[in-house]
Formats: sequence, C-alpha cells, structure tokens
Amino acid sequence: MSSPLAKRSVGTSASVLLALLSVLGPTGRSAAADFGPSAPPGVDWESIAACESNGRWHTNTGNGYHGGLQIAPATWRAYGGKRYAPRADLASREQQIAVGERIAQDRGLTQWPVCGRRGAPSAKSPQATSTGGNTGNTTGKSTAGTTAPRSPSAPRTHHRRPTTPGATTDHTYVVQPGDCLSTIAQRTAVPGGTQALYDLNKPTLDEGPDHIYPGQRLRLHA
Repeated sequence: MSSPLAKRSVGTSASVLLALLSVLGPTGRSAAADFGPSAPPGVDWESIAACESNGRWHTNTGNGYHGGLQIAPATWRAYGGKRYAPRADLASREQQIAVGERIAQDRGLTQWPVCGRRGAPSAKSPQATSTGGNTGNTTGKSTAGTTAPRSPSAPRTHHRRPTTPGATTDHTYVVQPGDCLSTIAQRTAVPGGTQALYDLNKPTLDEGPDHIYPGQRLRLHA
C-alpha cells in the first residue's frame, strides 16, 4: 500500500522524491520500534479505545471482549483486573487503563495488533503528524504505514525481589498479600512473562490465574 506522504508529492524531480523517501523511512522504523514487546511510556489509551470501541469504556457487545480497550475476561483476571470489577466493562476508565498498562508492560501493545499503533507515542510525534491531509483515519492522525516485524527487544536486565525476607529463592516465590500473577512475573523477571508463570503453576493455581492466595509457593523456572 502506497504511503500517504508519497501520494502528496509536490514535484516530479528525482531530488524531491528522494527527500520524501528519506523522511518516510525513519518514520516507519520508529513505529515498529514503539509497537514492540516492551511498551514505551506515553501510550495514548484514548486513541486505542477510540479505535477498539469508539471510546465506549463500558461497552459489552457480547463478542467476548469488554470495555474501552476490549479486554477478554481471562486477560482481565490474569492482570489483576478482578480487584476492580468482574469484567472490564464494569470497571472505571482509570481502572481499565491501569490493567492496560500492566498488559503493555508484559506484552507490549501486541494485545491490540491494529489499534495499538494508533496509541503508540510515534503516532503523535511531529514526523507522523507533519504530513497532514485526510488519510481516512477517524481519529485525525496519520499512520506510519506497513512496517516489517522486528526481533524482540532485549530481555530486562534488572531482577527485583520482594522486600519480605525469605519470600523468594532462585526457583520459587511465596505469594504476598496484594500480589497478582502479572506483578509477580514482572518482579521476578520470569522468562515468558505472565502466561509462562501460569503454565508453570497450573497444578497449584487450579482455580485459574486470577485466584492466587498469600502463602502459595510458585515455581519460577521449569
């Protein structure tokens, strides 16, 4: 699909065309980098919600996804949403965004493969918005076009441990009050994130990923 920037070329000379392509190239790379597995700060959740649900934070159309960010019940529970409400559409806008932030920290914006691009910081950068014109985007923002997939970002180098003495070892973690799987996975830097932590502990978490209790000992490695 041709770039909106290329469609609006103001001249026919080769020098002008090369200049336009030189601007377009870095923009495409920036969009791919921002959309990767590690979400950057400054995600525009309003733009994602506008794309996913027309900005209706309490919508439930019966399609299996709920709320402004269209979060499935299993994902909502796995990332601590049940502390707010049984489903995303029953929680406030701020609570849905809080769960969205936890999902983005664990998975990047891949949870929203199309609409996530509209909420990535690059969608609001001067490079992405300087082309102007109507590209058919109902939010009024221009898109960066189709980009090639990139390799996953480098693994986190930090390894934070709970402050409770004896709560964790190199291979296990004891659940503390207020914990949810996503926070445990992030705190202990489990390879594979929340889903991998749940898969390792299905026999212990036999009630589902949203039912964890203080005192349970979870495995951190296979």
